[in-house]
Amino acid sequence: MALGRCCACAVLPGAPSGRARGSLTRALAMRRMVFIGSHLGYPMERTPLGGGAMVGLNLARTWAEGGGIQVAALGAGPQCPAPGVDYVRLGGKPGAGAPDLVGFSEMEYARFCRRFEQESTRWLLERTSRFPPESTAVVVNDISEAPDLEALRRAGYRPITLWHVDVADYFCRMYLKGAVSAAAAIGIYERLGAAAGVAPDVLKLVFDKQRRAIRFSARMVFPSSAMAAVARRACAGVILPAREFEAKARVIPWGAWDEAPRDPRACAVDQLKNLYQIGAQSLVLMTLSRLSPEKGVEHLVEALSLLERRGKFRDKDVCVLVCGAPAFMRGEAYARRVRKAARALRRVRAFFPGYLGPEDKPAFFRLAHLFVSPSVHESYGLNAMEAMRAGLPALALEHYGSRDWPGGFARAVSPQKFDGAAKALAAGLEEMLSDARGLKELGRQAAADAAARPFSAAARAVAQEAFSAADGKPAPILK
Repeated sequence: MALGRCCACAVLPGAPSGRARGSLTRALAMRRMVFIGSHLGYPMERTPLGGGAMVGLNLARTWAEGGGIQVAALGAGPQCPAPGVDYVRLGGKPGAGAPDLVGFSEMEYARFCRRFEQESTRWLLERTSRFPPESTAVVVNDISEAPDLEALRRAGYRPITLWHVDVADYFCRMYLKGAVSAAAAIGIYERLGAAAGVAPDVLKLVFDKQRRAIRFSARMVFPSSAMAAVARRACAGVILPAREFEAKARVIPWGAWDEAPRDPRACAVDQLKNLYQIGAQSLVLMTLSRLSPEKGVEHLVEALSLLERRGKFRDKDVCVLVCGAPAFMRGEAYARRVRKAARALRRVRAFFPGYLGPEDKPAFFRLAHLFVSPSVHESYGLNAMEAMRAGLPALALEHYGSRDWPGGFARAVSPQKFDGAAKALAAGLEEMLSDARGLKELGRQAAADAAARPFSAAARAVAQEAFSAADGKPAPILK
């Protein structure tokens, strides 16, 4: 497939500022990068693919607009991810359009991952003269859809992988309900050795792809220190000697989008107030995520039900906005279950506005008083950071990303401490909602802290890691 310069793209949040573009240009001479991510190229204003896809699109945009990097992006989506990017679409069936990732079942997704792996590997290996391994950075935006990293290393490339999800940990926690730890499952898979070759392809995508990412990545980038620690405990000394794992692992939190949140149109806010019957005394909670089991929305609904039964909302008008669309694979069934539970609420009014694109979010953020992240498995927490950037304090179930958040205006509650996720959220809600006026001050503090964590800084750090890996040099000390 021919490589073509992109000239028209969807508008995405997180554009780097002029100062960020300048610093990126000064930090890096004009270099070549191949950025590989199956989720690239999908219009995120209407496609619920999650945080990893949004990070990928904004990385491509930041690098291309920075002016110091020639980016060739390999994705499966129908459109170029950003202006200035050379984009190639792979992974589709012959004669068909872009793969419908949102509609895939587990098996369909596994077949797509293998197709994208083969095509992206072949594409790069056939172009080593254009992208010399000794001078080209290769960045892989996730693990399951990654190219054959071993083949790329044999050809001389030194790829780095971005760990949006620790797939082995996710599989054990969400599919096996925590009955087996990731460390135990990885140990069993490793002991099986050659016998693991006959395992179903879905299991290979979980364990073998992660194993190869650890062995053949030149760097592994984790968005939170807790996620890196989990991967270290499960894999170091089993797949790779602990010292080698430590030498490869990097923690780079994504931060918040550089661009300040847009002021919503007054008419848009008024329309939402009329639609949801929100008055001056109403208390509005908001959550925003894909609707899938790991996002834990049912725990938020159960927490609100607990508070109702305790009489906490007897004299209050409480509204909860559950924003987001069903995720691929198990999303539709999960969304039906959550909606059914929400209909049983008696005092709290629950609404499901659906997927919010960048143009929709500002008005919803303006309506809300508190953002709630009930996820039971979250690598970082982009939506919560975006809400804080817009001036909302946040309450979260403790997860990998929340452990790196600042205290006070972004509180994380532990399910273990409160004997269950719903009880933990109920305790956090009762405390934070006890001072409605104080929430506004917490929101101002949240906005200031999030603005001090610009996404462009993370993009610069990833680029430096990628090029130092390509050059075979130790990672630089970032300032």
